[in-house]
Amino acid sequence: MQIRLMEGRDIPAVVSLDRQVFTDPWPESAYVQELYFNTNAHYFVLTLLDPAQARTWHTHRRRHASRLIGFVGMRVEGTHGHISTLALRPEWRGQGLGEVLLLTAVDQAIRDGARMIALEVRVSNQVALHLYGKWQFVQYSRLQRYYSDGEDAYLLHVYLDRDPAYILRVRERLAQLLTDLQIRLASAAADSAESYETTTTGTGAA
Repeated sequence: MQIRLMEGRDIPAVVSLDRQVFTDPWPESAYVQELYFNTNAHYFVLTLLDPAQARTWHTHRRRHASRLIGFVGMRVEGTHGHISTLALRPEWRGQGLGEVLLLTAVDQAIRDGARMIALEVRVSNQVALHLYGKWQFVQYSRLQRYYSDGEDAYLLHVYLDRDPAYILRVRERLAQLLTDLQIRLASAAADSAESYETTTTGTGAA
């Protein structure tokens, strides 16, 4: 598998997965806006590596869509980060891949100078709430009827500078997951690898 920055060619597969896992998916135009016109946004995709070459454009699109496992979006404005979306194919859940996507976004926010990260999550989404709680996201508001089906959302946030060891834990855990799950950093996401290596070497961590 590899994790890399989202590209324009990923949008059809991202939209398809969005519609599969969310009851109120974004339209394709929203991803176009985020990818091409929002300079504060960073979107990452997690894909399967497939060396097979498609012979037609339609076959290529089908294969490309089937290789997309998940995606995550992070916006950073000043010192505030916001996780705009995070999705993972149902058949790939329970393997730590959602945590990989979350920590990739958190690390991006750290590198962009964020001191706080916020997100919205359905009050019924216990799996996501457990993951966010693991990384010290806490509830500070409840948004009434936030989603199109009338369900409320919790507004969660974490302050990155309240715990001096938080950033180190994020990077060590992400490096461990990437190694254990055999996920390769690619494209612009690869510059994270140097920060992981520098951090772990400097602290004597394995």
